[in-house]
Amino acid sequence: MSGVCPSQLRSGRRKYGPLIRRRSFYRITNAVIWEILGRLGPCFVAVALLFTPFAPSVREIQAQALPAQTTSSNNAKQPQGNEAPAVPPARLADQTIPLPQIADRAEQLDRLTKEIYDQLTPKSELRDAERKTEAQAAETHWRALQTRDLLAGNPTSLDLEDEQRYWRSRSLEYAAERRLLTLRARKLEEQIQTLDDQQREWVATWIQFQKTPGIETIVERIKQQLDKIQAAKSEAQEQLNLMLSMQNQVSQHDQQISDILLRVRQAREQQRGHLFERDGRPLWEAGDSQALEQSIAPSFHRSVERSFTSSKEFVGTHMPGMLTLAIMYLMVLLGVFKLRRYAARAAPSEIPANAPQILARPFSVALSVVLLGALIGTGQNVALAPIGIAFAFYLLYVVPVLRLLTLLIESRFRIFLYVLATFYALCGFYLLIQLPTFFRREVYALLILAALVSFGWLARTSRINSTLGQNRKTRIFWIGICVGVALLGASLVANVIGFVSLSQVLGLGALVGTFLTTTFLCVVRVLTLLLRTVLHTSWARALLETWTAAVERWGCRLVRIMALWLWLKAMLRLLTIYEGLMDTLSEVIHYSIGLGGVYFTLGGTLAVVFILLFGYALANVFTFFLRKVLLPKLSLNRGVPYAISTITYYVLLLLVAGATLSAAGVELNKFTVLTGALGVGLGFGLQNIVNNFVSGLILLFERPIHVGDTVEVGGLVGMVRRIGARSSTILTFQGAEVIVPNGNLVTNQVINWTLSSQWRRVDVPVGVAYGTDPERVIKLLIGVAESHPGVLLVRPPMAFFLGFGESALRFELRFWSSEQDTWFQLQSDVTVAVAKALQEADIEIPFPQRDLRIRSIDASAAESVEIVRSSTRSSTKG
Repeated sequence: MSGVCPSQLRSGRRKYGPLIRRRSFYRITNAVIWEILGRLGPCFVAVALLFTPFAPSVREIQAQALPAQTTSSNNAKQPQGNEAPAVPPARLADQTIPLPQIADRAEQLDRLTKEIYDQLTPKSELRDAERKTEAQAAETHWRALQTRDLLAGNPTSLDLEDEQRYWRSRSLEYAAERRLLTLRARKLEEQIQTLDDQQREWVATWIQFQKTPGIETIVERIKQQLDKIQAAKSEAQEQLNLMLSMQNQVSQHDQQISDILLRVRQAREQQRGHLFERDGRPLWEAGDSQALEQSIAPSFHRSVERSFTSSKEFVGTHMPGMLTLAIMYLMVLLGVFKLRRYAARAAPSEIPANAPQILARPFSVALSVVLLGALIGTGQNVALAPIGIAFAFYLLYVVPVLRLLTLLIESRFRIFLYVLATFYALCGFYLLIQLPTFFRREVYALLILAALVSFGWLARTSRINSTLGQNRKTRIFWIGICVGVALLGASLVANVIGFVSLSQVLGLGALVGTFLTTTFLCVVRVLTLLLRTVLHTSWARALLETWTAAVERWGCRLVRIMALWLWLKAMLRLLTIYEGLMDTLSEVIHYSIGLGGVYFTLGGTLAVVFILLFGYALANVFTFFLRKVLLPKLSLNRGVPYAISTITYYVLLLLVAGATLSAAGVELNKFTVLTGALGVGLGFGLQNIVNNFVSGLILLFERPIHVGDTVEVGGLVGMVRRIGARSSTILTFQGAEVIVPNGNLVTNQVINWTLSSQWRRVDVPVGVAYGTDPERVIKLLIGVAESHPGVLLVRPPMAFFLGFGESALRFELRFWSSEQDTWFQLQSDVTVAVAKALQEADIEIPFPQRDLRIRSIDASAAESVEIVRSSTRSSTKG
């Protein structure tokens, strides 16, 4: 026990709460020296006195004693080479458990051993896992022999693609299994270490108290605890040995799979480099070989067995994923049914033109959406699936394409779609049925010939030629047909003369590639139609408000970009150049570029840009979700949701900035001085910006102004539209947007008309002629205000006689409006009602009158005045 320091032993004696400790791995020896000393008695004393002068030179004494049954079991289970040195007698006192704490420590040990037993894997499961590992080993060996036989022959590009998919999938499975075994082995090792620590303390306790009289029951319990520890250790050690053995087997199988993958990859690279070289006999000479006829049946059985085994293993491994897709299909189907009901009730101008026809086929719509989601979410699984399974997956697209795309294209193009879907299905069956090499060539040649004749005849007899000069889409379609027919002809010729791999690439690229293009076109049309229909719903318009057009525009672009990326991947895999292109791109983006001692890669630069853009978009989307969806459902005060969402947005931007700097390889701890200098620069050079930013935080936390408040700042009255990091936006009632720095809103006087309430008092001044009864006027004004439905009656209207004016008695009507946005209209309505009521009550509203006294006037002006006065008198008399 020389590896345990005294401080650790003293700590273990003082603190008994936690029983699971991570210490060094020990093997405690079981010595019986002290038992022999106690029984020999005085005969051994003389020998001990004889060796007393040499005691300082003895460094370690085996001073532990265990019961006979524990010693024998330990010696049987543990090899001698793993035993650790015995604990010196001087250290036993530090490891001993005090007598008053033995009962508590025994209960804790019982809980510990029970917990360890619960975490151990049942033996039945271990045996099943061991048998499974052996079966996988035998199956891997058998499949490896088949792959070697295939590589020794003349495999096609599709055969190599199928083999690479299978072995890559097995490699991933073994890697995951190896990681799981490593975690289990590490856990078992920790448990054994914990039991070793407990055994050391209980051994020391048993040695200390075994001869103490009167505590025989305690000593017996100590023996029982030691037996429990040893039993748990033996069980854990047995499972650890099995885990290590299985881990070694899995590692060997993984290495074997890596070797096979390397050979398959080399064969593919070699074949890719010799794609334009003949890799088979001419078709008229391939059937002359007698050996070929004799090997047809065995090769057919081997290929079918290989394909069936690969498909069965893939389906069994990915069964949970298939169940998930089924559940997703049901959920999407329910959503499509709801959209169909909305489209049936909505006006034709509120939904896209083809939406009712497309939504009338909900099962096909849901299938197209789920299949695209499967390509996006489980694209790796589809890439690892056997060729037959992959084409069976893509074969499901025939249903939505034939059901939906026929509604979106002209009727004259539908016959081409039907013929293309037929030959696509035939290609799928051709790949699913693993025929012998010679028969596969013959069947493939017949398939390509039939496709060539069919499309050539359709192109000749169709009505497309008459409209080539009228429609641009028609010209593109005609060019595509010509290119496809040319590829089919080249594929047929290549197959006949012996270029088998080239023939498969050209033929499948023409048929399957064209159908995939049509499929993704259909999916894009359907998804954009669904997106526009959803965005036209009242719920979406209320949620997005002014962002509806932007979401529709960017959503459609994102759907097109995603479909283009998936189509490009599928085409590159179909042409067997995907991996080579990805390897080349990987080398390019990881190429180190040096500028002035600073080295970077194109991939690192793109990663930094992607983190910035994606983080910014994610911060905006998450903030929008908080502000519009989540926080309004909580009972929060006005302004709190906006403050929470804005602060969350700032925090997310800081995290994005940190992630960007980390991706760029910038270590901030090396720029301490630069950071200090930057802080000083911010303090002196950017005072206004920092002041406005801090003021914006104050506005968010203190909340003297909320978004939507009506405020008056510097003579401007308007509504607060936004509180930003540097400035806020106020929309005036004239429609102007005023940008106000946040510092002005904090330091200057601001009138907030709606801080705590939306109520606003409205004042209407009224003047009546002298001689009118004031009490009558007050009652009339109050009655007019109370009769208006927009006046708030919780605070009753009031009218006041303010005094005597120059030409009228001055009154003022005061009432309250419950809405800040409608008070001005309410004031106008009540004023009109007051004027009408005064007119009906024969109460005069006087206008200002002035008496002019002329002290002097010019002679000509006096004559003019006299003439006017005379004419006025004469008209009056008349």
